Amino acid sequence: MGMHAIALLFTLLTNHAAQEVALQPGAAHRYELQLRRGESADVVVQQKGIDVVVELRAPGGALLDEVDGPTGRNGDERAEIIANEGGTYTIAVRPYDEHEPAGRYRIEIAEVRSVAATRALLETRRAARDRATDWLRAYAAPLSNPAAPLAALAARARVIGLGEATHGSREFGDVRLALTRRLIEEHRVRVVAVEWSSSHLAALAPYVAGESAAPAVGESGWIGRRAMRELVAMLRAWNVAHAADRVRLVGVDAQDNAVARAELRAFLGTAYADLLPRWNEAEKELAAADEQSSVFGDSSVKAEVRQTLFELVARLSLDAAVLHARYGASADRALTAARTLATFADYNSGAAGSRSRDWSMADGVLRALAEAGPNARAVYWAHNAHVRTTGKTSGAFLRAALGCGYAAIGQTFGEGSFVAQLPNDLEDRLLVSTLPRAADESIESVLAPLGNDAVIAAWPCGVDAASLPEWLRAAHPLHWVGALWTPGSVPSAATRPFDLVHDFDGVVYIPRVTADEVPTDRPHVPARKH
Repeated sequence: MGMHAIALLFTLLTNHAAQEVALQPGAAHRYELQLRRGESADVVVQQKGIDVVVELRAPGGALLDEVDGPTGRNGDERAEIIANEGGTYTIAVRPYDEHEPAGRYRIEIAEVRSVAATRALLETRRAARDRATDWLRAYAAPLSNPAAPLAALAARARVIGLGEATHGSREFGDVRLALTRRLIEEHRVRVVAVEWSSSHLAALAPYVAGESAAPAVGESGWIGRRAMRELVAMLRAWNVAHAADRVRLVGVDAQDNAVARAELRAFLGTAYADLLPRWNEAEKELAAADEQSSVFGDSSVKAEVRQTLFELVARLSLDAAVLHARYGASADRALTAARTLATFADYNSGAAGSRSRDWSMADGVLRALAEAGPNARAVYWAHNAHVRTTGKTSGAFLRAALGCGYAAIGQTFGEGSFVAQLPNDLEDRLLVSTLPRAADESIESVLAPLGNDAVIAAWPCGVDAASLPEWLRAAHPLHWVGALWTPGSVPSAATRPFDLVHDFDGVVYIPRVTADEVPTDRPHVPARKH
């Protein structure tokens, strides 16, 4: 991007020294700060019409951190330097990317602390973290014996969200499998809803139910494939042994919808031949968008295709009674397929009034819960970013619908490896990356002292913030790695701020995780041509 094509050098020598300057596209400004070993400094960059990234480098040039908070083009970016060695530290300020306009920012060294003051600050922070750990300890148990925390959640929750901090660490899948088994056996959970293709799992349903000898579809995707394979085997074994008390496996994601497209196409050819020309044009757009969603590319859908799908859903819904009488279950499957594809088109269109993917996944969980009956219970597998109970997440929508009848369990780790797709890679390669031990002021740092091995904790719903230790009243970094990751990124790039006690109702902490399997059968998906 040529972000360092223009470089300006300033030296900040004193506390509260400040500069306000203009920053042009493609430019990067560098500043120097002298610190002795054991000192520390707070840096504040006030953005004025431009979104910037603040880079911190050690005296030898090693990248310590990149700071880019969720403030957009206005507001403060705050960075802290703890000098583990004496020398000249470099602070670089650059635009977030090549699309940023020209703007201004003000940079200030808000405070430089002596060695003694820095030591006192770190001790104060440690004591605050210790009080947070003590509060959590009252609700914690070894993961090897999760009965008490799990029972506390199951006693009130109709739906329990089981999160994960990465999509590609083996232990998260293993924990989900173990907790789901206990919830089925001990707490009568009879629906397992997964951030997975709804049409793919619908086609797999007869096999999972024990009604067919072989699965109708093969494996798909790479995220959680190994855990999904084991989940299917576990649920099938249960259903074969408990034919009158089956557990249903449901996908709540409208992506990976080739099965839905084929079902709708076949039914329209039988019952609505006059609609096929319009459908054929829409299907091309849907297929191209769905292929890109598998590699996190351009999955946009035109507004007119969204409208076509909405009209098809309306037509099939209005004619449902006659269609069912004439065509039986194939008509019902066609309506379900049309709804799936309309949902996919909706959240990928960006049209006015469109719903988000998180909204649609929450709707899928609630729909499966309703179909299972008034006393049914479900677990919901998705990333921590989806199961959390705040923001515009599926977990937040479930909390709004069910109140404390929805509970979210996040999962995180101290250090370890994961699989993720390399961004902007022509081959969409999957690579294994490793992160070091979580930072001192992270949520993981207050979870680690709870036990020598993996732990689970679950606390009451709606804890009053005033009753919490001060450290737990604020948001702190928690591991958050999506499906894309650039190897060599600074560790802080793998975190997001979370309010642990209010974003979740419980948490699983694993000291060390390992990378899950890396599928080798992914098809190459070239960039989309419109």
